[in-house]
Amino acid sequence: MTVFAYIATFFTFCALLLEVFTLLGNTHNQPFLKSLYFARLTLPDQFIQFGLWNYCIGNGNEVTHCSSPVAAFDWTKADELSNIADALHGMSNLFLVIFILYWVTFGLTLFAITITILSHFRRGPDFLASFSTFLSFLLMLVIFIMTLVVSLRGINEAKGMDKNASGNLGPSTWMTLGAFAGLMLASLMYCVTCIFGPGKHVREIEEA
Repeated sequence: MTVFAYIATFFTFCALLLEVFTLLGNTHNQPFLKSLYFARLTLPDQFIQFGLWNYCIGNGNEVTHCSSPVAAFDWTKADELSNIADALHGMSNLFLVIFILYWVTFGLTLFAITITILSHFRRGPDFLASFSTFLSFLLMLVIFIMTLVVSLRGINEAKGMDKNASGNLGPSTWMTLGAFAGLMLASLMYCVTCIFGPGKHVREIEEA
């Protein structure tokens, strides 16, 4: 059943890659990075897009400026959102929770893929990897829901105040969903490996 361990590792790696892109996204006005954001609010004269660390503004399809990265950046601190900041009052702590959970999930995912590779796909480490990816999958689900709530609430509040305003979810939101799916499948594959894989005694006979 080693094939299932390989499949699980592949899904874990994909999830890890998506997490890395999300953690780096929107941090600087650089190609690729500036296109990775959680949500974008489009106003008549400009757009504002938000990430884990900061926000960027621009016109048309071009980002013109990105704020300095700050850990657990509170989207309501963006100067351009002063008119709807009160509507999002009480959600400030969500940004801190999302930031912390994302790093915890990243650490668990990295632990899972590292331990299973270094142990050459043995049952014990695969069990730990299964538990780690399962926990990561649950945390990523929570992150996705919280990000969805704060993004849609902000967009709807802006639309209510300006009929010309619009908004959309960004690539980082969908990459979070993709990482969630990858971790769920990885946990399942690791579980199959642990249940149906050869035990220690069988491995020793095969290696003899």
